[in-house]
Amino acid sequence: MKKVNKRNRKLLSPAESLSQDDDDTTFDAILVTRSELGVDEEMKKDAKDALEQELHVEDVRGELFVGNLRGLSFANYKVDQADLRARVDAQDKKIASLEVKNASLEDRVSSLTSSLDAYKLLRNRFISTFKRDKLANATEVDRRIIAEGNGWAHGGDAIVDAELYQGMGGRRDPIAFKKLYGMSPGDVRMISHQPTIDILNVHAAVIASQDKIGIARFYTLFAEFVNLFRESGEGYDDSYLNGDATDVTRAYWSFLNCIKDEVTN
Repeated sequence: MKKVNKRNRKLLSPAESLSQDDDDTTFDAILVTRSELGVDEEMKKDAKDALEQELHVEDVRGELFVGNLRGLSFANYKVDQADLRARVDAQDKKIASLEVKNASLEDRVSSLTSSLDAYKLLRNRFISTFKRDKLANATEVDRRIIAEGNGWAHGGDAIVDAELYQGMGGRRDPIAFKKLYGMSPGDVRMISHQPTIDILNVHAAVIASQDKIGIARFYTLFAEFVNLFRESGEGYDDSYLNGDATDVTRAYWSFLNCIKDEVTN
């Protein structure tokens, strides 16, 4: 087998190779031919012809390959496979993100009514019912809110729920809100980043549900995401899905990817 001088990319003869022991460059040789099925002698001739074809040198991701033109196309298969794996991983992340967004939107749309006041009543009832069923600290006001209608909101809506805490007649139980969404109403009102809002809504839907049960890791990963998000940049930096991955980015995907395994019905 001949050597290749990596500096000038030419094939060296055996004599030249011996004189350049200091440049001990090795390579993979790939020679490929296409042959019709037939008698052995004809197939051997095709193989021999391939060996006599002009050889070329090519770098494939830092590895040196030598071969005829058909053979070098096979060397690129490694690159094609790596690119395909990267594309599949990217698609998996996109699908997971879309599934969470879809679940969040379904919860919100299913609860909407034609009247904003009626919808706010549903949202009030969602928080008060959570206090009664999960926190066991519902007040007389909560019980009155629950009794004011038959409609039920089954999912989270961080944006609208945060608005319920504004004004003189607003709710006065921010601790219950923070249990649901991991943040205070005031902090949520500063957020307009939809992927983040979707995450908050999914957490609220699970923790308030009578049917869905979140495993401990579900709540741990959510808390890690919220804490890192709160401390990012000057506070709640929502650029974590743009550019290079950060700790917030990794925490986001860890929580997102755990939902299908860490939540049971």
